[in-house]
Amino acid sequence: MEKTDQTDAFWQNVMSKFTGGVDDYWVRRIGGDPETVNIILGLILKGEKTGTFGVKMLQECQPEITPTLNGTAVLVDFGGTPHAAVTTTQLTPVAYNDISEEHHLGVEGLGARKLDVWRSIHWPYWTRLLKPHGLTPREDMTIMVEHFELIYPTA
Repeated sequence: MEKTDQTDAFWQNVMSKFTGGVDDYWVRRIGGDPETVNIILGLILKGEKTGTFGVKMLQECQPEITPTLNGTAVLVDFGGTPHAAVTTTQLTPVAYNDISEEHHLGVEGLGARKLDVWRSIHWPYWTRLLKPHGLTPREDMTIMVEHFELIYPTA
């Protein structure tokens, strides 16, 4: 997603609360539809979701959606309104078929921490995202397990 005047103004507000450190951001929306994006934003803002999962082969097709260690993102809703800023603190590659419930603890919201629920959500989601690139999910595909810290707003 591209930066807008709205995300720039939000970012300036974030930076007015901090000294040093982060000097740039990227814009990010987590989720595939308005309802899911709102649920995810709510979980992040409550501190119940502290990370997410990305498909490496999709990130290779779209480098602009690829988080970087210590990179900061302004999280927006489906309409592009900014709500939060997070900094990526850890990126771990794991094969899809090696993902365990341990990978979900402290990362996913409570509703998606069980492995069967997580798989039932992510496999169809990634299938939709990969299709336009002529790709399909595979059991051995690399998943990037991302941990992030909510830096704004803070509790």
